[in-house]
Amino acid sequence: MTAAVGAVALLNSAFILGLDQLWLLRALMLLTLPVSAAYLVVGILLDLLRPPWPREFSFGGLTPTALLYYLGYLALAAVNAAVFRWVVLSTRKRAPARARAAVTAAPATPPESAADQVARPRGVNQNTKNLLWAVPLAVGLSLPQWLVARFSWCGISGCSGGGFGVSTGSEWVAILLSVVNGFILAVAVFAVRWLYPARTRALIAVAAGTLFGLLGAAITHG
Repeated sequence: MTAAVGAVALLNSAFILGLDQLWLLRALMLLTLPVSAAYLVVGILLDLLRPPWPREFSFGGLTPTALLYYLGYLALAAVNAAVFRWVVLSTRKRAPARARAAVTAAPATPPESAADQVARPRGVNQNTKNLLWAVPLAVGLSLPQWLVARFSWCGISGCSGGGFGVSTGSEWVAILLSVVNGFILAVAVFAVRWLYPARTRALIAVAAGTLFGLLGAAITHG
């Protein structure tokens, strides 16, 4: 899917098909979240949507810089796919190992009932300590988006109007990055299996991500 959208974006720039290039960039960003959150803003800051200068080598409206930028999304998709594959394979490997360890360590006891066998752990468990690195990691991944959002709300001079004055029109970038930051933290809180049942952990993750996104928006809008 990412390769298909990237190909459409390249053809649109090269042959000037008239498609909305900004929406194509947004589609590429959504397909390669979360690593593409700040990458989209790089393209906006480089002004890749403008026509090439007369002395700049280009094929239609496609410059070499824009070509490398679009191809970068394929690299981001490969990174996401590799991380997802690693997570899935790690989960599959841990499950049989835990099962074998439980069988080896279990004392000779009478067979459990069917209800006992399907029972799942409830409440907070020892995985809580993993939040000590997962949450700071999520916050660290959010810092680049915070920096870009700081300039996207009102421009380089801030919302006070001093200096170069208030610049509007890019507020959607700050809002989008705040949502992305909330999503990153929510994933970190939910991915660590520190609380069962999972639906309770999911609700806490959504609440934490929402608060984090709002906090980031409030801080960067100052």
